[in-house]
Amino acid sequence: MQTFLNQFLAFSETHKLLSKKKRVLVAVSGGLDSMALCHLMLKAEFPFAIAHCNFNLRGKESDGDEYFVKAFANTHNIEFYSTKFDTKSFAETNKLSIQEAARKLRYNWFSELLNRNKLDCVATAHHLNDNIETVLFNLSRGTGIKGLRGILPKQEKIIRPLLFATRETLESFAKQENISWREDSSNTSDKYSRNFIRHKIMPLFKEINPSFEQTFAENIAVFSEVENVFKNHFNKILKALVFKRHNDFYISIEKLKTLPDKRSILFTFLKDFGFNAQQIDDILKNLTGQAGAIYSSGTARIIRDRRFLILTKGKEEDASAHFIEEATQEIKTSQFTLKIELPDSLPNSLKTTTESAFVNKAELQFPLMLRKWKAGDYFYPFGFNLKKKKVKKFLTDLKLPLHEKENVWVIESNKKIVWVVGLRADERFNVNAKNPTLKFTMLPNENTFG
Repeated sequence: MQTFLNQFLAFSETHKLLSKKKRVLVAVSGGLDSMALCHLMLKAEFPFAIAHCNFNLRGKESDGDEYFVKAFANTHNIEFYSTKFDTKSFAETNKLSIQEAARKLRYNWFSELLNRNKLDCVATAHHLNDNIETVLFNLSRGTGIKGLRGILPKQEKIIRPLLFATRETLESFAKQENISWREDSSNTSDKYSRNFIRHKIMPLFKEINPSFEQTFAENIAVFSEVENVFKNHFNKILKALVFKRHNDFYISIEKLKTLPDKRSILFTFLKDFGFNAQQIDDILKNLTGQAGAIYSSGTARIIRDRRFLILTKGKEEDASAHFIEEATQEIKTSQFTLKIELPDSLPNSLKTTTESAFVNKAELQFPLMLRKWKAGDYFYPFGFNLKKKKVKKFLTDLKLPLHEKENVWVIESNKKIVWVVGLRADERFNVNAKNPTLKFTMLPNENTFG
């Protein structure tokens, strides 16, 4: 089928996927699609190796697939890699579906193979029908405009050189070329969403339009262009709408109100943090309401402040207290690292900053305690002429938003607060020339949020 080979080469050339200079790792399950891809690679004389994953989900059938692919590689003298996974155990441990677990295991292993064997990219056998199923599946889940572009021909080190071909054309090619393949019994089950779309939904579309695949392919191309236009608009809006402080994102309520497409902008920004369309509607309804409302996605929170919607991580479990012995030099929390030292020399100004505090060591009783502040805590803020103040009132006067209040820590010595970490030291531990000075330094952790 020379025409089909030419289509394969043309698609590869258009998207800069394959060349005789690239060393490609082809993911081969043994099914129709991946075996057809292998034969096309051989016909085009593109150099490649084969990687096969045995997910141990179908017993002897899985082992048969592995043997079949290995035999093919040996017959054609192709470099072959295989591995076995305990997919069910991995899915249970990481609270993933079987399909999600298999995908994570597969691509992590592919990445290792690329690095270890100096291969350029991974080629998968996704075809046009897979792409259509993906778009329909994304529509059913509500992934927004990004989900309508479907599977990309090239994404970092993953290429998909069969996206131009339908399942039907691949099967015709395989039969004409006498290509053998393995049937995956799980593909006949409708318990997976994609299989249901494949077996139940897509045939109905084909009844309406016999050229459904080609029509949909043209639509996917349009959706991809529209998504690029929207992405450029979105990025421009985002620069004016959102700023980042520490690990949190601040969304201006006043600016958001003025946007005619505020729902699309907010949904696009927040969906990757786990927020759904209904939550976006609830947030927008409260733009003119009272401050203090909290919306949670499980992994993140939106706090409705006076002027901002503040996107912050979900509340983390942390040790309730860390003890600081006299010899302790460093303590790590989920938010920051606390360094403790006796400085060799002192700066001209010993004024406490947001990062550090200097205290009179002679007044301390070890072990000290590093903990979150709690109701009833009080201290004598430096610069207040030994006036007692509750920590809660102190934080309120600073007009800290709720999530920042929740994350305030204190250092305590014999039930006396030494430093409200990152904010204010206690006057009672003020340094003097007669006694050694201890320096506390708070270093915020590198941001891993967003």
